[in-house]
Amino acid sequence: MDKLPPSARRFFWDINPDELDVAKHSRYVIERLLDYGDILELRWLFRNFGRDAIVSVLKTSSRLSRRHALGWANYFDIPRTEIKCLNKPSPKQHAITWTY
Repeated sequence: MDKLPPSARRFFWDINPDELDVAKHSRYVIERLLDYGDILELRWLFRNFGRDAIVSVLKTSSRLSRRHALGWANYFDIPRTEIKCLNKPSPKQHAITWTY
């Protein structure tokens, strides 16, 4: 598997990209590039991981932004109900109890 392209280093601000094991942390790499990648990084992503791996991460990730997840769901023609991050429950509201 190829190392991250130099242009993708900026999307991994929270780690040292030189020490990233792309194969071992493939889920993290796919999530990050689906959310932030430009055309060069996305070409690299598809070349190195393939459609099935990318779709699998898209369906099961809870870290993708709603906006990008919707875009990728449309791109891959996946129903929104199959995308985990699009089906997050809304924050619980405290039940209002009337004491009288």
